[in-house]
Amino acid sequence: MPCKRCNGTDFQRDGATGNSFCCGCGTLQEYDNYEAQLSGISGPQGTYIRVGTTGTGSTLAYKDKKIFEAGNLIDDITERLQLGEKSEEVKRMIGKITDGEFGKGEWFSVLIGACCYALVRKEGSGVLTMDEIVNVVGCDLHQLGSMCKRVVEYLGIEMGEFDLVGLFVKTASSSPRLSGVDGKKKERVVKQGGFLMNCSLKWFLSTGRRPMPLVVAVLAFVCQVNGVKCRIDDLARDCEVSLCTCKLRYKEMLERLVKVAKEIGLPWAGDVNVKNVVKHSGALIGLMEAKSMRKKRGDELVISSDGVCLKEIVKDCLRQEAMYCYDDDDEGERSSFLQMVSCDDWWKGKSKMSQRLKLKEVLERDVGLDDLPVSFIKGCDAVERRREKIKAAKLRIGSVQDPCDDDDKVSGRELSLEIGDGKKKRKRGSEIDWEDLVIQTLVLHNVKDEEIEKGHYNALLGLHVFN
Repeated sequence: MPCKRCNGTDFQRDGATGNSFCCGCGTLQEYDNYEAQLSGISGPQGTYIRVGTTGTGSTLAYKDKKIFEAGNLIDDITERLQLGEKSEEVKRMIGKITDGEFGKGEWFSVLIGACCYALVRKEGSGVLTMDEIVNVVGCDLHQLGSMCKRVVEYLGIEMGEFDLVGLFVKTASSSPRLSGVDGKKKERVVKQGGFLMNCSLKWFLSTGRRPMPLVVAVLAFVCQVNGVKCRIDDLARDCEVSLCTCKLRYKEMLERLVKVAKEIGLPWAGDVNVKNVVKHSGALIGLMEAKSMRKKRGDELVISSDGVCLKEIVKDCLRQEAMYCYDDDDEGERSSFLQMVSCDDWWKGKSKMSQRLKLKEVLERDVGLDDLPVSFIKGCDAVERRREKIKAAKLRIGSVQDPCDDDDKVSGRELSLEIGDGKKKRKRGSEIDWEDLVIQTLVLHNVKDEEIEKGHYNALLGLHVFN
Protein backbone atom coordinates (compact mmCIF):
# COMPACT_ATOMS: atom_id res chain seq x y z
CA MET A 1 0.00 0.00 0.00
CA PRO A 2 1.76 3.31 -1.11
CA CYS A 3 2.18 6.33 1.11
CA LYS A 4 -0.80 8.63 1.15
CA ARG A 5 1.36 11.72 0.92
CA CYS A 6 4.18 10.98 -1.58
CA ASN A 7 3.05 7.63 -3.03
CA GLY A 8 6.34 6.14 -1.97
CA THR A 9 6.72 2.46 -1.21
CA ASP A 10 9.80 2.50 1.01
CA PHE A 11 8.71 1.99 4.66
CA GLN A 12 10.52 1.23 7.86
CA ARG A 13 9.18 0.14 11.27
CA ASP A 14 10.12 1.87 14.50
CA GLY A 15 11.44 -0.66 17.01
CA ALA A 16 10.15 1.26 20.06
CA THR A 17 6.54 1.91 19.03
CA GLY A 18 6.05 -0.70 16.29
CA ASN A 19 4.58 1.92 13.91
CA SER A 20 5.79 2.10 10.27
CA PHE A 21 6.74 5.38 8.55
CA CYS A 22 7.62 6.48 5.02
CA CYS A 23 11.35 6.83 4.35
CA GLY A 24 10.75 9.58 1.76
CA CYS A 25 8.49 12.01 3.69
CA GLY A 26 8.37 10.47 7.19
CA THR A 27 4.56 10.19 7.26
CA LEU A 28 3.27 7.83 9.93
CA GLN A 29 1.13 5.02 8.49
CA GLU A 30 -2.21 4.40 10.21
CA TYR A 31 -3.47 0.95 11.26
CA ASP A 32 -0.22 -0.67 10.25
CA ASN A 33 0.65 -2.33 13.57
CA TYR A 34 -2.59 -4.36 13.98
CA GLU A 35 -2.03 -8.00 14.95
CA ALA A 36 -4.95 -10.39 15.01
CA GLN A 37 -5.44 -12.51 18.15
CA LEU A 38 -6.68 -15.89 17.09
CA SER A 39 -8.47 -18.35 19.42
CA GLY A 40 -7.40 -16.38 22.51
CA ILE A 41 -4.04 -18.13 22.66
CA SER A 42 -1.71 -15.15 22.82
CA GLY A 43 -4.17 -12.26 23.50
CA PRO A 44 -6.03 -11.36 26.69
CA GLN A 45 -9.22 -13.30 27.36
CA GLY A 46 -12.61 -11.58 27.70
CA THR A 47 -14.90 -11.57 30.77
CA TYR A 48 -17.89 -13.93 30.72
CA ILE A 49 -21.24 -12.22 31.46
CA ARG A 50 -23.14 -14.63 33.72
CA VAL A 51 -26.89 -14.62 34.26
CA GLY A 52 -27.80 -12.46 37.24
CA THR A 53 -25.03 -9.91 36.97
CA THR A 54 -25.22 -6.29 35.89
CA GLY A 55 -22.48 -6.50 33.27
CA THR A 56 -18.74 -6.73 32.74
CA GLY A 57 -16.67 -5.75 35.70
CA SER A 58 -19.63 -5.30 38.14
CA THR A 59 -19.14 -6.47 41.71
CA LEU A 60 -22.82 -5.99 42.80
CA ALA A 61 -25.15 -8.80 41.78
CA TYR A 62 -28.61 -8.03 40.42
CA LYS A 63 -30.41 -9.93 43.21
CA ASP A 64 -28.46 -8.19 45.95
CA LYS A 65 -29.21 -4.81 44.45
CA LYS A 66 -32.92 -5.66 44.11
CA ILE A 67 -33.14 -6.76 47.76
CA PHE A 68 -31.28 -3.64 48.88
CA GLU A 69 -33.64 -1.32 46.99
CA ALA A 70 -36.69 -3.28 48.19
CA GLY A 71 -35.56 -2.85 51.80
CA ASN A 72 -35.19 0.90 51.31
CA LEU A 73 -38.69 1.08 49.82
CA ILE A 74 -40.16 -0.88 52.74
CA ASP A 75 -38.47 1.44 55.24
CA ASP A 76 -39.77 4.50 53.38
CA ILE A 77 -43.41 3.34 53.18
CA THR A 78 -43.55 2.12 56.79
CA GLU A 79 -42.04 5.39 57.97
CA ARG A 80 -44.65 7.41 56.09
CA LEU A 81 -47.37 5.22 57.61
CA GLN A 82 -45.86 5.80 61.08
CA LEU A 83 -44.94 2.11 61.36
CA GLY A 84 -41.17 2.49 61.33
CA GLU A 85 -40.71 0.14 64.29
CA LYS A 86 -42.56 -2.63 62.41
CA SER A 87 -40.48 -2.47 59.23
CA GLU A 88 -38.51 -5.61 60.10
CA GLU A 89 -41.72 -7.58 60.64
CA VAL A 90 -43.03 -6.35 57.29
CA LYS A 91 -39.77 -7.47 55.65
CA ARG A 92 -40.16 -10.93 57.17
CA MET A 93 -43.72 -11.19 55.88
CA ILE A 94 -42.71 -10.14 52.36
CA GLY A 95 -39.69 -12.46 52.42
CA LYS A 96 -41.95 -15.36 53.29
CA ILE A 97 -44.42 -14.47 50.55
CA THR A 98 -41.78 -14.01 47.82
CA ASP A 99 -39.41 -16.78 49.02
CA GLY A 100 -36.73 -14.20 49.74
CA GLU A 101 -36.77 -12.74 46.22
CA PHE A 102 -38.65 -9.51 47.14
CA GLY A 103 -39.27 -7.47 43.98
CA LYS A 104 -39.60 -4.06 42.37
CA GLY A 105 -42.28 -2.14 40.56
CA GLU A 106 -45.81 -0.94 41.28
CA TRP A 107 -47.07 -4.32 42.47
CA PHE A 108 -44.35 -4.48 45.15
CA SER A 109 -45.48 -1.16 46.66
CA VAL A 110 -49.05 -2.49 46.83
CA LEU A 111 -47.73 -5.64 48.53
CA ILE A 112 -45.95 -3.54 51.16
CA GLY A 113 -49.15 -1.61 51.90
CA ALA A 114 -51.17 -4.82 52.15
CA CYS A 115 -48.67 -6.34 54.60
CA CYS A 116 -48.76 -3.18 56.73
CA TYR A 117 -52.55 -3.27 56.88
CA ALA A 118 -52.65 -6.99 57.71
CA LEU A 119 -50.00 -6.56 60.43
CA VAL A 120 -51.86 -3.71 62.15
CA ARG A 121 -55.16 -5.60 62.04
CA LYS A 122 -53.47 -8.73 63.36
CA GLU A 123 -51.85 -7.02 66.35
CA GLY A 124 -54.75 -4.68 67.05
CA SER A 125 -52.38 -2.13 68.51
CA GLY A 126 -53.32 0.82 66.31
CA VAL A 127 -55.60 2.15 63.61
CA LEU A 128 -54.67 2.13 59.93
CA THR A 129 -57.21 2.59 57.17
CA MET A 130 -56.88 1.54 53.56
CA ASP A 131 -57.44 5.14 52.48
CA GLU A 132 -54.24 6.19 54.27
CA ILE A 133 -52.29 3.39 52.57
CA VAL A 134 -53.71 4.32 49.16
CA ASN A 135 -52.58 7.94 49.60
CA VAL A 136 -49.05 6.84 50.54
CA VAL A 137 -48.59 4.01 48.03
CA GLY A 138 -50.46 5.69 45.18
CA CYS A 139 -52.56 2.73 44.03
CA ASP A 140 -56.23 1.94 43.55
CA LEU A 141 -58.34 1.05 46.58
CA HIS A 142 -59.76 -2.11 45.02
CA GLN A 143 -56.26 -3.18 43.98
CA LEU A 144 -55.07 -2.81 47.57
CA GLY A 145 -58.09 -4.73 48.89
CA SER A 146 -57.46 -7.63 46.53
CA MET A 147 -53.79 -7.75 47.57
CA CYS A 148 -54.74 -7.68 51.28
CA LYS A 149 -57.05 -10.64 50.75
CA ARG A 150 -54.28 -12.64 49.06
CA VAL A 151 -51.77 -11.79 51.81
CA VAL A 152 -54.17 -12.82 54.58
CA GLU A 153 -55.05 -16.09 52.86
CA TYR A 154 -51.43 -16.99 52.08
CA LEU A 155 -50.06 -16.25 55.55
CA GLY A 156 -53.14 -17.52 57.38
CA ILE A 157 -53.50 -14.32 59.41
CA GLU A 158 -56.43 -13.99 61.79
CA MET A 159 -57.41 -10.35 61.51
CA GLY A 160 -58.88 -8.67 64.57
CA GLU A 161 -61.92 -6.42 64.68
CA PHE A 162 -61.57 -2.97 63.19
CA ASP A 163 -61.23 -0.32 65.89
CA LEU A 164 -63.97 2.19 65.09
CA VAL A 165 -63.52 4.06 68.35
CA GLY A 166 -59.78 4.31 67.79
CA LEU A 167 -60.37 5.66 64.28
CA PHE A 168 -62.75 8.29 65.65
CA VAL A 169 -60.29 9.34 68.37
CA LYS A 170 -57.49 9.55 65.81
CA THR A 171 -59.61 11.63 63.42
CA ALA A 172 -60.91 13.98 66.11
CA SER A 173 -57.48 14.49 67.66
CA SER A 174 -55.82 15.34 64.34
CA SER A 175 -58.68 17.43 62.93
CA PRO A 176 -57.67 21.05 62.34
CA ARG A 177 -61.28 22.11 63.01
CA LEU A 178 -60.89 21.22 66.71
CA SER A 179 -57.45 22.70 67.21
CA GLY A 180 -58.80 25.81 68.98
CA VAL A 181 -61.37 24.01 71.15
CA ASP A 182 -61.00 23.99 74.92
CA GLY A 183 -59.33 20.87 76.33
CA LYS A 184 -62.27 19.75 78.49
CA LYS A 185 -64.78 20.32 75.74
CA LYS A 186 -62.60 18.45 73.26
CA GLU A 187 -62.31 15.54 75.69
CA ARG A 188 -66.10 15.52 76.02
CA VAL A 189 -66.46 15.50 72.24
CA VAL A 190 -64.08 12.54 71.96
CA LYS A 191 -65.83 10.52 74.68
CA GLN A 192 -69.33 11.19 73.39
CA GLY A 193 -68.18 10.38 69.87
CA GLY A 194 -66.67 7.09 71.03
CA PHE A 195 -69.93 6.29 72.80
CA LEU A 196 -71.96 6.96 69.64
CA MET A 197 -69.50 4.98 67.52
CA ASN A 198 -70.13 1.91 69.70
CA CYS A 199 -73.87 2.61 69.50
CA SER A 200 -73.59 2.79 65.70
CA LEU A 201 -71.78 -0.54 65.79
CA LYS A 202 -74.63 -1.99 67.84
CA TRP A 203 -77.18 -0.53 65.41
CA PHE A 204 -75.26 -2.01 62.41
CA LEU A 205 -74.71 1.38 60.78
CA SER A 206 -71.13 0.37 59.92
CA THR A 207 -71.87 -3.15 58.65
CA GLY A 208 -70.46 -3.67 55.15
CA ARG A 209 -69.55 -0.01 54.75
CA ARG A 210 -66.50 2.19 54.77
CA PRO A 211 -65.92 3.54 58.28
CA MET A 212 -64.71 7.07 57.54
CA PRO A 213 -68.09 8.59 56.42
CA LEU A 214 -69.66 7.32 59.66
CA VAL A 215 -66.78 8.84 61.66
CA VAL A 216 -67.34 12.20 59.95
CA ALA A 217 -71.10 12.03 60.64
CA VAL A 218 -70.61 11.24 64.34
CA LEU A 219 -67.95 13.92 64.73
CA ALA A 220 -70.21 16.54 63.12
CA PHE A 221 -73.07 15.49 65.41
CA VAL A 222 -71.16 15.65 68.71
CA CYS A 223 -69.61 18.97 67.69
CA GLN A 224 -73.07 20.35 67.13
CA VAL A 225 -74.28 18.97 70.48
CA ASN A 226 -71.41 20.58 72.39
CA GLY A 227 -71.63 23.91 70.62
CA VAL A 228 -68.49 23.55 68.51
CA LYS A 229 -68.80 25.37 65.21
CA CYS A 230 -67.80 22.69 62.74
CA ARG A 231 -69.64 21.87 59.50
CA ILE A 232 -69.93 18.41 58.07
CA ASP A 233 -68.84 19.79 54.69
CA ASP A 234 -65.47 20.88 56.10
CA LEU A 235 -64.95 17.59 57.93
CA ALA A 236 -65.72 15.57 54.80
CA ARG A 237 -63.29 17.70 52.81
CA ASP A 238 -60.53 17.26 55.40
CA CYS A 239 -61.01 13.47 55.50
CA GLU A 240 -61.34 13.25 51.69
CA VAL A 241 -64.62 11.31 51.73
CA SER A 242 -67.88 11.75 49.86
CA LEU A 243 -70.08 14.45 51.36
CA CYS A 244 -73.24 12.73 50.13
CA THR A 245 -72.31 9.51 51.95
CA CYS A 246 -71.51 11.42 55.15
CA LYS A 247 -74.88 13.15 55.08
CA LEU A 248 -76.60 9.81 54.53
CA ARG A 249 -74.86 8.32 57.60
CA TYR A 250 -75.75 11.46 59.56
CA LYS A 251 -79.42 11.07 58.67
CA GLU A 252 -79.40 7.37 59.58
CA MET A 253 -77.92 8.16 62.99
CA LEU A 254 -80.55 10.83 63.66
CA GLU A 255 -83.28 8.35 62.79
CA ARG A 256 -81.84 5.85 65.28
CA LEU A 257 -81.72 8.49 68.01
CA VAL A 258 -85.38 9.33 67.41
CA LYS A 259 -86.20 5.64 67.86
CA VAL A 260 -84.12 5.58 71.04
CA ALA A 261 -86.09 8.53 72.45
CA LYS A 262 -89.30 6.56 71.99
CA GLU A 263 -87.92 3.24 73.23
CA ILE A 264 -86.09 4.63 76.23
CA GLY A 265 -89.21 6.29 77.63
CA LEU A 266 -88.30 9.95 77.24
CA PRO A 267 -91.34 11.92 78.55
CA TRP A 268 -91.38 14.27 75.55
CA ALA A 269 -90.48 11.56 73.00
CA GLY A 270 -93.57 12.38 70.94
CA ASP A 271 -92.12 15.78 70.11
CA VAL A 272 -88.69 14.44 69.09
CA ASN A 273 -88.05 14.12 65.36
CA VAL A 274 -85.13 14.18 62.97
CA LYS A 275 -85.13 17.97 62.75
CA ASN A 276 -84.98 18.73 66.48
CA VAL A 277 -83.26 15.64 67.92
CA VAL A 278 -80.02 17.59 68.27
CA LYS A 279 -81.69 19.91 70.80
CA HIS A 280 -82.75 16.94 72.91
CA SER A 281 -79.52 15.01 72.42
CA GLY A 282 -77.95 16.23 75.68
CA ALA A 283 -80.56 14.50 77.83
CA LEU A 284 -80.90 11.62 75.40
CA ILE A 285 -77.21 10.70 75.33
CA GLY A 286 -77.06 11.03 79.12
CA LEU A 287 -79.94 8.58 79.53
CA MET A 288 -78.36 6.21 77.05
CA GLU A 289 -75.11 6.35 79.01
CA ALA A 290 -76.90 5.59 82.27
CA LYS A 291 -78.77 2.75 80.66
CA SER A 292 -75.56 1.26 79.26
CA MET A 293 -74.07 1.07 82.78
CA ARG A 294 -76.85 -1.15 84.05
CA LYS A 295 -75.94 -4.75 84.69
CA LYS A 296 -78.28 -7.69 84.24
CA ARG A 297 -78.70 -10.12 87.10
CA GLY A 298 -81.11 -12.79 85.99
CA ASP A 299 -84.27 -11.02 84.91
CA GLU A 300 -83.59 -7.95 87.07
CA LEU A 301 -81.70 -4.86 86.07
CA VAL A 302 -79.22 -3.66 88.67
CA ILE A 303 -77.86 -0.12 88.64
CA SER A 304 -74.10 0.13 88.98
CA SER A 305 -72.54 2.30 91.65
CA ASP A 306 -71.80 5.12 89.23
CA GLY A 307 -75.09 4.92 87.41
CA VAL A 308 -78.57 6.35 87.96
CA CYS A 309 -82.08 4.96 87.82
CA LEU A 310 -83.91 6.21 84.75
CA LYS A 311 -87.35 5.46 86.11
CA GLU A 312 -86.73 7.47 89.25
CA ILE A 313 -85.42 10.41 87.22
CA VAL A 314 -88.55 10.50 85.09
CA LYS A 315 -90.83 10.16 88.11
CA ASP A 316 -89.08 12.99 89.93
CA CYS A 317 -89.25 15.23 86.89
CA LEU A 318 -92.97 14.64 86.48
CA ARG A 319 -93.88 14.69 90.20
CA GLN A 320 -92.09 17.76 91.53
CA GLU A 321 -93.89 20.98 90.65
CA ALA A 322 -90.85 22.94 91.83
CA MET A 323 -89.04 21.67 88.78
CA TYR A 324 -91.01 24.18 86.71
CA CYS A 325 -90.76 27.95 86.77
CA TYR A 326 -92.54 30.87 85.16
CA ASP A 327 -90.94 33.48 82.99
CA ASP A 328 -92.08 36.99 83.88
CA ASP A 329 -91.21 38.34 80.44
CA ASP A 330 -93.39 35.78 78.69
CA GLU A 331 -96.79 36.45 80.37
CA GLY A 332 -96.63 33.47 82.68
CA GLU A 333 -95.64 30.87 80.11
CA ARG A 334 -94.27 27.81 81.90
CA SER A 335 -90.87 26.51 80.83
CA SER A 336 -89.53 23.10 81.74
CA PHE A 337 -86.53 22.69 83.97
CA LEU A 338 -85.44 19.83 81.76
CA GLN A 339 -84.92 22.21 78.87
CA MET A 340 -82.62 24.38 80.97
CA VAL A 341 -80.35 21.49 81.92
CA SER A 342 -77.29 21.34 79.69
CA CYS A 343 -75.68 18.17 78.43
CA ASP A 344 -72.92 18.67 81.02
CA ASP A 345 -75.39 17.79 83.77
CA TRP A 346 -76.56 14.63 82.00
CA TRP A 347 -73.33 13.29 80.55
CA LYS A 348 -70.94 11.69 83.04
CA GLY A 349 -68.42 10.04 80.71
CA LYS A 350 -68.08 6.96 82.95
CA SER A 351 -69.60 4.34 80.68
CA LYS A 352 -67.37 1.70 79.14
CA MET A 353 -69.19 2.32 75.87
CA SER A 354 -66.96 5.37 75.47
CA GLN A 355 -63.95 3.06 75.24
CA ARG A 356 -62.86 0.47 72.75
CA LEU A 357 -64.86 -2.74 73.25
CA LYS A 358 -65.15 -6.02 71.44
CA LEU A 359 -68.19 -6.56 69.27
CA LYS A 360 -69.55 -9.15 71.70
CA GLU A 361 -69.32 -6.69 74.58
CA VAL A 362 -70.98 -3.94 72.57
CA LEU A 363 -73.91 -6.17 71.62
CA GLU A 364 -74.40 -7.17 75.27
CA ARG A 365 -74.77 -3.54 76.36
CA ASP A 366 -78.21 -1.94 76.43
CA VAL A 367 -78.48 1.60 75.08
CA GLY A 368 -82.24 1.61 74.61
CA LEU A 369 -82.48 0.24 71.06
CA ASP A 370 -81.66 -3.04 69.36
CA ASP A 371 -81.99 -2.48 65.65
CA LEU A 372 -81.39 -4.58 62.55
CA PRO A 373 -78.93 -3.76 59.73
CA VAL A 374 -80.15 -1.11 57.31
CA SER A 375 -79.48 -3.30 54.28
CA PHE A 376 -81.44 -6.16 55.84
CA ILE A 377 -84.45 -3.92 56.46
CA LYS A 378 -84.32 -2.54 52.91
CA GLY A 379 -83.98 -6.07 51.55
CA CYS A 380 -87.06 -7.23 53.47
CA ASP A 381 -89.03 -4.22 52.21
CA ALA A 382 -87.93 -4.94 48.63
CA VAL A 383 -88.96 -8.60 48.91
CA GLU A 384 -92.36 -7.60 50.28
CA ARG A 385 -92.79 -5.08 47.46
CA ARG A 386 -91.92 -7.70 44.81
CA ARG A 387 -94.30 -10.17 46.45
CA GLU A 388 -97.15 -7.67 46.10
CA LYS A 389 -96.19 -7.02 42.47
CA ILE A 390 -96.24 -10.78 41.78
CA LYS A 391 -99.76 -11.02 43.19
CA ALA A 392 -100.87 -8.06 41.08
CA ALA A 393 -99.28 -9.60 37.95
CA LYS A 394 -101.11 -12.88 38.54
CA LEU A 395 -104.39 -11.01 38.92
CA ARG A 396 -103.81 -9.18 35.62
CA ILE A 397 -102.93 -12.40 33.84
CA GLY A 398 -105.96 -14.17 35.31
CA SER A 399 -108.31 -11.36 34.28
CA VAL A 400 -107.10 -11.67 30.67
CA GLN A 401 -107.07 -15.46 30.47
CA ASP A 402 -110.42 -15.93 32.21
CA PRO A 403 -112.52 -12.77 31.83
CA CYS A 404 -115.79 -12.72 33.79
CA ASP A 405 -118.05 -10.31 35.62
CA ASP A 406 -117.49 -11.73 39.11
CA ASP A 407 -116.72 -9.29 41.88
CA ASP A 408 -113.56 -11.14 42.86
CA LYS A 409 -112.13 -10.65 39.35
CA VAL A 410 -110.68 -7.29 38.43
CA SER A 411 -109.37 -5.98 35.15
CA GLY A 412 -105.80 -4.91 34.66
CA ARG A 413 -106.80 -1.28 34.24
CA GLU A 414 -108.81 -1.15 37.47
CA LEU A 415 -106.17 -2.99 39.49
CA SER A 416 -104.51 -0.82 42.12
CA LEU A 417 -101.33 -1.83 43.87
CA GLU A 418 -100.83 -0.54 47.40
CA ILE A 419 -97.26 -0.74 48.60
CA GLY A 420 -95.56 0.52 51.74
CA ASP A 421 -97.07 2.04 54.86
CA GLY A 422 -100.06 3.61 53.15
CA LYS A 423 -98.53 7.02 52.46
CA LYS A 424 -97.67 6.31 48.82
CA LYS A 425 -100.32 4.39 46.91
CA ARG A 426 -100.76 3.87 43.22
CA LYS A 427 -104.00 5.35 41.97
CA ARG A 428 -106.63 3.33 40.17
CA GLY A 429 -106.09 3.23 36.45
CA SER A 430 -102.43 4.22 36.67
CA GLU A 431 -99.98 2.67 34.27
CA ILE A 432 -97.74 -0.16 35.40
CA ASP A 433 -93.98 0.41 35.45
CA TRP A 434 -91.12 -1.58 33.89
CA GLU A 435 -90.72 -3.79 36.96
CA ASP A 436 -94.36 -4.86 36.72
CA LEU A 437 -93.84 -5.77 33.08
CA VAL A 438 -90.71 -7.80 33.84
CA ILE A 439 -92.40 -9.65 36.70
CA GLN A 440 -95.45 -10.32 34.55
CA THR A 441 -93.22 -11.75 31.80
CA LEU A 442 -91.44 -14.02 34.29
CA VAL A 443 -94.75 -15.21 35.73
CA LEU A 444 -95.96 -16.09 32.21
CA HIS A 445 -92.80 -18.19 31.77
CA ASN A 446 -93.60 -20.15 34.97
CA VAL A 447 -90.69 -18.79 37.00
CA LYS A 448 -90.99 -19.59 40.70
CA ASP A 449 -92.11 -16.81 43.00
CA GLU A 450 -89.14 -17.34 45.31
CA GLU A 451 -86.71 -16.65 42.47
CA ILE A 452 -88.56 -13.52 41.34
CA GLU A 453 -88.60 -12.14 44.89
CA LYS A 454 -84.79 -12.09 44.91
CA GLY A 455 -84.83 -9.41 42.21
CA HIS A 456 -82.22 -10.83 39.80
CA TYR A 457 -84.27 -9.89 36.75
CA ASN A 458 -81.52 -9.93 34.12
CA ALA A 459 -80.37 -13.42 35.08
CA LEU A 460 -83.93 -14.75 35.14
CA LEU A 461 -84.75 -13.20 31.77
CA GLY A 462 -81.62 -14.75 30.29
CA LEU A 463 -82.44 -18.19 31.69
CA HIS A 464 -86.18 -18.40 31.08
CA VAL A 465 -87.14 -15.84 28.42
CA PHE A 466 -84.26 -15.22 25.98
CA ASN A 467 -82.75 -18.69 26.20
